[in-house]
Amino acid sequence: MSGNRVIVLSGPPGSGKAAVGKILEERGWKLFSLGDVVRAEVASRDLDPTPSNVGFVAQDMRDEFGPAIVMERLLLDIESAVGQNHVVIDGLRQIEELERLQSSQPRMIVIAVDAPESQRRERIESRSRSDDDNFEEREAREWGWGLDMVMELADLTIKNDGTEDEFKASIVNSLRSIGVE
Repeated sequence: MSGNRVIVLSGPPGSGKAAVGKILEERGWKLFSLGDVVRAEVASRDLDPTPSNVGFVAQDMRDEFGPAIVMERLLLDIESAVGQNHVVIDGLRQIEELERLQSSQPRMIVIAVDAPESQRRERIESRSRSDDDNFEEREAREWGWGLDMVMELADLTIKNDGTEDEFKASIVNSLRSIGVE
């Protein structure tokens, strides 16, 4: 068994999960994004990556193949990578995804990233990702998948309710608290 670690990031859209992932990636961790799996499926269906298409495909995948399908599609890559490197997984939203990953990586650490709704809305409206539109619809969909249950089970929560510099300091201190330098 590898001594490499697995960290899972969960939280609502615009909370700052990607910032945590980026810091870990800069420290040499291999980054995987569940959202990238959905965006790849959108592309494979020859659809434009509009918010409605991304949302539709994310739900359609779950309806057709089960709630853990997005994690299933990443699992072999994660298992391979963890043999070589520490791994961070961005965007876990459902308890079924967590359970599926846990069956393969029982020693993972779940970090919830949270921020006030008003700040998340502002961040989403200011960034330029193709699936960032219709905040209310996306919120309802992701919370409806059980995001709150995953966040409640987190080993650690990082709050993103201050300045960017304060958030980065909080990330570094939180990672240090679990032995990640």
